[in-house]
Amino acid sequence: MKVLLAILFLIVSIGCSGITKMVYIKPDIPELPAKPGYYSVEFQKNGGLYCVDEGNAKNLLKNREVDKGYQEELRTIIEGLQ
Repeated sequence: MKVLLAILFLIVSIGCSGITKMVYIKPDIPELPAKPGYYSVEFQKNGGLYCVDEGNAKNLLKNREVDKGYQEELRTIIEGLQ
């Protein structure tokens, strides 16, 4: 009985091994966009608060817009991979 089971197992394993083929699929991942250059922002401490003057506030807003563009590029890459 054990010999018959062993022979049956060998026949099934040999037959199935010819059917099975391992294929690795790797996604085509685009290059990451270059990190953006940011404008310098200096904060001044006024009592217990941190403040920015007009020029630094403009630079802070410019940095936010630059960062939004960078995030959108990264989001486009991620959505393309899904």
